[in-house]
Amino acid sequence: MDNNFALFLLISVLVTGTVVYPSFAEELPVNGTGDNDTNSTSTEESMIIDDKIEYEITKGEDVMEDEEEMIDENMINDEEMMEDEMPESVLSPLKQIKDGILPENVVCKEGLSLVFKINGQPSCIQTASVEKLVAWGWAQ
Repeated sequence: MDNNFALFLLISVLVTGTVVYPSFAEELPVNGTGDNDTNSTSTEESMIIDDKIEYEITKGEDVMEDEEEMIDENMINDEEMMEDEMPESVLSPLKQIKDGILPENVVCKEGLSLVFKINGQPSCIQTASVEKLVAWGWAQ
């Protein structure tokens, strides 16, 4: 009984799917000639397109050289501007100490304050949290 019901349910789902969504059974055309130029079967049409492309390329060579020079100049100017705008990256306190900086000379990122843990190790903490950490005995 259960097998019959399952078989009936499976067949009804397949039939309903075929009736409601018949498009899944349709085949797509392999070489359609719609609006897509790449599927065109006309040799003459492709030759005309190739000629147009070649003409545009040869006509635009002089212009492209000027554009390349302008792009190079713009890139140099952009790089100089980026160097001016780039903020300095600040290493973590541990990396600074490993690089030979004394713990009291460690630099923190903007918005962080230098605090020394109970064991003397420097740490960069949010300025608003410093008082709480000292009160809890975590920092000196």
